[in-house]
Amino acid sequence: MTIVGQPIEAIDTPAPIVEMDVMEENILRVHRATLDAGLQLRPHIKSHKTPEIALMQIRAGASGVTCAKIGEAEVMATAGIEDIFIANCLVGETKMRRLVALARRTPRLSIAVESVEAARQASRAFAQAGRELDVMIEVDAGAGRAGVQPEDAIVFADEVSQMPALRIVGMMSYASHFAYTRRGDEALTEAAEEEARVIAQIAGDLESAGYPMTRISGGSTPTAGRYQEGCGLTEIRPGTYVFYDRNQVDIGSASMEQVALSVLATVVATPTADRAIIDAGTKGLAQQVGDTSDGYGWLPEVPGAIVYRINDEHGFVDIREAERPLTIGEKLRVIPARAPTCVNLYDHIYATRNGIVEDVWRIAARGKNT
Repeated sequence: MTIVGQPIEAIDTPAPIVEMDVMEENILRVHRATLDAGLQLRPHIKSHKTPEIALMQIRAGASGVTCAKIGEAEVMATAGIEDIFIANCLVGETKMRRLVALARRTPRLSIAVESVEAARQASRAFAQAGRELDVMIEVDAGAGRAGVQPEDAIVFADEVSQMPALRIVGMMSYASHFAYTRRGDEALTEAAEEEARVIAQIAGDLESAGYPMTRISGGSTPTAGRYQEGCGLTEIRPGTYVFYDRNQVDIGSASMEQVALSVLATVVATPTADRAIIDAGTKGLAQQVGDTSDGYGWLPEVPGAIVYRINDEHGFVDIREAERPLTIGEKLRVIPARAPTCVNLYDHIYATRNGIVEDVWRIAARGKNT
């Protein structure tokens, strides 16, 4: 029996489900605000890893996609996406061979570079293949992650510019320290403005040094849809905005009603009056990342119930403040703390509308960690 056309209760658990109406509205709202601000949107597909969703984003006006790994990019290329940016450090001969092979079937491929050694490896591989590769200078704008320091950006660009197979087309940064330390719409709008100003200043220095900044790339989900025209960026790379999650709700970038992704789980035990057990544990729910949200899952249909602990196969639900008791065998939606790490636990995602399964998509880039 096919699951398509059946009520969501027919889905075996645990399983990720996406409410199509909510996701479609998330995509249209953020894309519309981004394009109205004169920016391109290059969404990060690590949040969903699903070609069908990436193609929805392209149809809504995205200029291309951002990937974290070559494996993700290979999946997106196979799906027919023609403009792919890999925003990560790529090092090693195996990756260089795969990158060249990917370039042969991707009309527009670009990568981030933030070390001389990695840039040199890419240049050597592409020179041997008789090809050129577009690169974005990755600069650390204060988040303390990868990227050259701002004061070293011009010297680094000077070195990259001497590498025969690389073509500098812009710069990128992930300035998460602006977005993820703020709470609420007004503060996040200010964060978007500050982030854009800092990144644009670095890009301006590079442009003054003679390097064309065709693309100035920043952005994140908390600041997505909050940039203004003339902010200094040319594109943003949010990812989780398609789904949102509890972290984003607690940050204030979305409401619980805008969360499109949940995990359908079954209540398998009620051992005490204050505790229930569901069949989604660490293998079904994202483990908490940071201290943004207090817990591992929230049950929107049972206000007050919270997944307070998880182990391999069990989710422990605190029902002391729950609106009603939980019953063994009932299926409930659980909102995860982090959507991207949750999605990566599953092979398929169920697209639902009005409580009915509309489609089943393979999470084709799931586990593509190389």
